Amino acid sequence: MERSRYVREIAVKPTELRLIDALLGMWAELPIDQISVRALVQEAHSAQAAIHYHFGDMERLYVTASAAALAQAEAWMADRLAALAPLEEVPVPPAMQAALITATIADWTGEQRRLAMAARHAPGPGWERSHLAFWTRLAEVIGLGAHAETIACYAHGEAARHLLVWNPAIDRALLEETTTALVTWLTARRFGEEGARAAHRALARAGYREPPPSSTGERAAVAGAAADLLAAQGHAGVTFRAVAAQAGVTLGKVVHLVGTKSELLALALHRLYEREALGGDPEQFQAQRFAPQAMLAIMLDAVLAGSQPVLAAYDEIERAIYNGADHAPLRGLVRAMEDPSGTWALTQLLGREEEPPASLVAAFSAILRGIGHRAAHAATTPEILRAASEAALRPFLSAP
Repeated sequence: MERSRYVREIAVKPTELRLIDALLGMWAELPIDQISVRALVQEAHSAQAAIHYHFGDMERLYVTASAAALAQAEAWMADRLAALAPLEEVPVPPAMQAALITATIADWTGEQRRLAMAARHAPGPGWERSHLAFWTRLAEVIGLGAHAETIACYAHGEAARHLLVWNPAIDRALLEETTTALVTWLTARRFGEEGARAAHRALARAGYREPPPSSTGERAAVAGAAADLLAAQGHAGVTFRAVAAQAGVTLGKVVHLVGTKSELLALALHRLYEREALGGDPEQFQAQRFAPQAMLAIMLDAVLAGSQPVLAAYDEIERAIYNGADHAPLRGLVRAMEDPSGTWALTQLLGREEEPPASLVAAFSAILRGIGHRAAHAATTPEILRAASEAALRPFLSAP
């Protein structure tokens, strides 16, 4: 829509609707650090006092905007299910199952980006209930009802990734390959062919300057401080000044060693990943062995308790870099980052010597992300949550 037309249309709406529309648009288009009360009232052609008058405070505006987006999302979900309903009468082959899941995730994160970003910025029990109901029904319609929990958790985690737009065409190929890997495993219990992830990763690395090693000296102190702040406070806590204070170095030193906020976030994520996901020594980590059922219990305990800093860090990093040209190279890197800890965990769960392909590992990781998100935001009992989470992971569990 042309900017002038948008301004004319928004000007005739009631003030509270203008503020909601403006906030939804900012969530969809702006980096988090550019979303402020001042920017919001300017976008809505309103005054700061209007927020207090209509909503009480910004927190209540967030809740109201999220509820408005959820109502629109539920209408979209109903339309999508109605369009797919005829498929319930015919056998749906695995290739089509994968294609429909891929298309639904792509449409949700693309055509409905405003709504998808509202769900990411202001999640809650209502979003969780609607998401689960939608994907459960979609799985049933396309013949994957027995794996509804797996599909729902996967869609949650993979949609969060697919909101990271780096190169739309190549991103879509990555999504298709990941979904196909999952469906191939669910329907045939075999590893699928792949190649898109390796190409995506190579191209993303070529377009991004990865942080150099941070094992010694002042850089190690800066990296460790940034990782600590990311784990404890989220992306908002990873500032140059806070990192300098935490590391015991000057602000100028941090700027000299890192350069940009995007690189600082990347350094924090890489160091946290090295420290938490790999347990310090990759060879020692990979040498650990657990029986499949024991591995399942370990994973469920960690994810449901929210004691996985790397999962939380991914969530925080994604929200910080969804928008903004400066973050585009990092989006490509995060989307296809190598996952040795996920490969190790899935190998233990499968009870195989052969390592699973990277795309199946990525699908598995997305399921864990979905479980973690539900644990954080769904209003349900621990017993129900654990049973549902175990059901989502059961297709990967080796027979005793």
